[in-house]
Amino acid sequence: MKFKIPEIEYIKICLDRLTRFKPVIERYERVFDDVLSKCLIQSEIKVSDFLLDEKIELAAKILNSPLNEFSDFSLNETIKNDEKEIFYLTKDDEKFLNSKIDFYSLINLFKEEELPLNLKRLKLQGALTSKKTREKYSTLFPVSKVVLVEGITEEILLIEFAKILGLDFKKEGIFVLGAGGKNQVARKYYKLIEEIKIPIFILLDSDAKEIASLIAPKLRNKDKIHLIKTGEFEDILTGKLIKNALNFHFAQNMLNGESEFEENGHAVVELHDCFKNNGWGEFKKADFAKIIREYLHQDKNPPISDELKLITNEIKNL
Repeated sequence: MKFKIPEIEYIKICLDRLTRFKPVIERYERVFDDVLSKCLIQSEIKVSDFLLDEKIELAAKILNSPLNEFSDFSLNETIKNDEKEIFYLTKDDEKFLNSKIDFYSLINLFKEEELPLNLKRLKLQGALTSKKTREKYSTLFPVSKVVLVEGITEEILLIEFAKILGLDFKKEGIFVLGAGGKNQVARKYYKLIEEIKIPIFILLDSDAKEIASLIAPKLRNKDKIHLIKTGEFEDILTGKLIKNALNFHFAQNMLNGESEFEENGHAVVELHDCFKNNGWGEFKKADFAKIIREYLHQDKNPPISDELKLITNEIKNL
C-alpha cells in the first residue's frame, strides 16, 4: 500500500502524543488514525475500513519509514512495562503497545534539547530503570502519583512550593492534573480510578464538601482527599508572600501591610480590589499564579503556610 514518508517533525509530534499520560487506547488510536489519514496515498481508502491489527501494522510501518532497515525494539518493552504499572490494560491496549514502532531509533533522530520530558526520559534511559532515569534527570515520566486539583493556580504553584519544601514532583513522578473546576473533580476522579492503578491525591477548596462526599464512597484505600481549611488555594498563601511577590513583580513598594492578605478565606476578593486600586488591571488567577511563581524562583526562603507544608507532606506520603 502506497504512502508518503512523514516529515521528521511530524514523527516527533506523534511520538510525543503516544507517550503522554493518557489512557493507551486514547493516545494510540488517535495517532494511528491521524498517521493513516495524512500519509496514505490512496484517497478512496477510509481509515475506518481497516481492522485494528491492520491499522497498527501499517501505522508502525509508516512511522518507521524514515529509518534504515535496522530496527531496535529495546525501548518498547520498557514502555509496555511502565504502562502496565500505571494503567489497567485491555487486550486492545496491549495490541497497540505491541506495535513495531522503533521508538529507540526514531527518538534518536532528535537532540535531547528538542524533546519534551516524556521523550527525553526514553532517550536518556540507557541501562537505567525507568524510576532511576526519572530520579536522575527529573523527567516526570513514568508517572507514579496523580494530584487532582480544581484549577489553574494549583496546577502552576503546587510543584513550585513542593520543590522548595524538598519534594521534587519531576523526580518523584507526581503529575498535577487540573479538573477544570470544582464541579468536574468527582467526574474526573471516577474516570481516573477506572483507568489507573497509581495513587490519586485530591485537593479541594473548603466549599467543596459536597464534592468530597460524592467521591468518598468510591475513594480507594491508596487515595486521599484534602479539603483546604478556609477558602481556596490563594487563601493558604501567606500575606507576606503575596505582598512580596506583587511588589517584586510590579517593581514597586506600594504594599507595606500584610493584613489584607491574611489567611481568612477572602484573598481573591482582596486581590481583585488590590489590582483595581493600584491600576494593575484585572485580577486573573492564572496571571497571579505566574507572578507568585516568578517570585518563588528568586526567593531562596519564601514564607510558606503550615497548610501548604501539610499538603506537601501528605502528597509525599501517599
